Amino acid sequence: MKYALFAALSLFSVYASASDSADAATSSSAASPATQYDYTQDLDIAKVVRISNANAGADRCGPVKAQMEYLDSKGVTHKLEYTRLGDTCENG
Repeated sequence: MKYALFAALSLFSVYASASDSADAATSSSAASPATQYDYTQDLDIAKVVRISNANAGADRCGPVKAQMEYLDSKGVTHKLEYTRLGDTCENG
């Protein structure tokens, strides 16, 4: 009897976890605009999902816009736009 109860609860737990993941994926997949990063912000970054160039000028030296998509510690997806140094600049 205890094994059957344990198996049923385990199955329910797996199903509930899968449902939560699907809900989080659905809510985070909605197109949300990127927010502009301010250096005074404290970011809660648990995992970086994607980093991309926001404009085509990344092959030049100087400031270029880029975007980062990340998950916070609660699993919520955020998009952040920031300025970085172009790829062709020499560190020196």
